[in-house]
This record gives sequence, structure tokens and C-alpha cells, in this order.
Amino acid sequence: MVYLASSTDERVRAVSEALSPYTWRGLTPEMVSRRALAAIDEPGTADAAPAARHDERIGVLVEFLRGCRWRSLTVGAVSRQMVAALDGWRHESQWLEIELRWLSDGDS
Repeated sequence: MVYLASSTDERVRAVSEALSPYTWRGLTPEMVSRRALAAIDEPGTADAAPAARHDERIGVLVEFLRGCRWRSLTVGAVSRQMVAALDGWRHESQWLEIELRWLSDGDS
């Protein structure tokens, strides 16, 4: 399933604003992901420290970035796609939890 994030989504704006002051295309996928997550977690916080390296969402975003030509996108487009990738991952994780609960309930 394809998840779309609107350019008016607060998280998309926060990520765009967090990446814009940097030459973000020169950053590693991990650092772009860490800065994006910090912006999502603390919107409106100027110069927020990048998200911690152990945050499981970093792997989700790094995998997404490695699978596309993100350096050719605008900051707005990469921000929308990163938010959409997180939304898709979160949705799939929630379904997995539901299915596991169903399985464990069937064992009772």
C-alpha cells in the first residue's frame, strides 16, 4: 500500500525546515534520517539535536533513502516521502501487533 503525506502536514514542514539550513544532499542517509526524526519528535525546535542512533525508525528511513534517488529531490519532496515511509512502517507494525494478538488469543 502506498502512503502519501501532504505538503501541509506539520511533520513534513518540520522536516523541511530542519534540513533546509544544511547542505542536506551531502549528508549521509543516517544523518538525514536522524535530523528528520528530531524535527518530527520536536517540531518547531530550532537546531534540535539529531535523534539518537539507537532509534529503530532510523533504519526504516535509511532503507527508504537507499532505495530511491533522494538527492535529486527537493527538500519538500524528500520530506513528504520520509514522513510517508514512517507512516507506512507504523501502519504495518500496528497490523503485525494485531495479528500476533489474534494468534496468541487463539492459543488460549
